Amino acid sequence: MIQIEDFKIPFVPIFFIAALFGIAYLYFTARHRERIAMIKNGVEASSIRDMKKAKANTLKNAMLLIGIAIGILVGHWITIYFKIEDNPVYYFAMIFLFGGMSLLLNYYLTKNKNS
Repeated sequence: MIQIEDFKIPFVPIFFIAALFGIAYLYFTARHRERIAMIKNGVEASSIRDMKKAKANTLKNAMLLIGIAIGILVGHWITIYFKIEDNPVYYFAMIFLFGGMSLLLNYYLTKNKNS
């Protein structure tokens, strides 16, 4: 009899990624429908501009998460390179360093874009 352990396919990551794509698809299609309905009803452009501000927040959050991920990787590489075990200080230091650098980069990008 075939059991689930016989398969070498990682089911949990596949279902997790599929769920994320499904949620993202529903979010973007609902947002598109909402904007189309707003345009058809003649809503002012100021509310659409507010949506663009939300997009800038999305960029900021994305850059922060990317900076955190890079910080985790660099912290891990430091602990491997220097053979340091059971000391999470390097992880936290790199997370804050790269997270802060990504927010600073986002500030300068949006500053240049707005002016």
